[in-house]
Amino acid sequence: MNRNSLLYKLLKPCYDVIIDFESWVRRKPYIADVAKMVNRETSIISSNCFAGRIMQDLGMKYNSPTLGLYFMYPDYIEFLQHLEFYLKDAKIHFVEHSKYLLGDERREEWTRKKHWYPIGLLDGKVEIHFLHYFSEEEAAVKWYRRAKRVNLDNLLITGMDQNLCSEKDIIAFEELPFENKIFFSSRKIKGKSIVYMKEFADKGQVGDPYRKAYLFYRYIIKYFKSILR
Repeated sequence: MNRNSLLYKLLKPCYDVIIDFESWVRRKPYIADVAKMVNRETSIISSNCFAGRIMQDLGMKYNSPTLGLYFMYPDYIEFLQHLEFYLKDAKIHFVEHSKYLLGDERREEWTRKKHWYPIGLLDGKVEIHFLHYFSEEEAAVKWYRRAKRVNLDNLLITGMDQNLCSEKDIIAFEELPFENKIFFSSRKIKGKSIVYMKEFADKGQVGDPYRKAYLFYRYIIKYFKSILR
């Protein structure tokens, strides 16, 4: 169906509602167990919308700025390696273009399908795609406000095999000093925090953690149960 047709524009909202409901039905059985492992004071740091998905499902306050946005992986690793600085001291300035060709291509596609969004740089280094934000002002205000709420003594750090993630990045994630961390991988790489998701073995990356959160919940429950034994 032509995406520019009137019929498509009329049916698309209905389709989205059905997909969202199906996603909710699939992840609902796992939410109680996730809540046992992620208390309401935990600050969840993620490279994409996964933090927002968890916080919404558990009815948590947004005590992390990493929701409704995404990082390219080299930048996410840099962000995590100097997390306190980037949360507490670094300033955002906005740029017209991504430093990644893929970043510009994605924003152009998102703009055609939905809306334009801002791209920011933390301290001139860490690029953030504010996917679900409509202005630079909104992105900056919400980032700074939520960054102040982060509890550095109660963190859950999540990582995913997406957005130009290399094996080097996965290993760098594994070497991070955080106690509570988990990396969802489409590749079999050894590491205490690395969880192999067989469902995405032939995809080159893991799938959408927002729409397919039930899969990620299943693995996160299994992972934390294994390390708590």
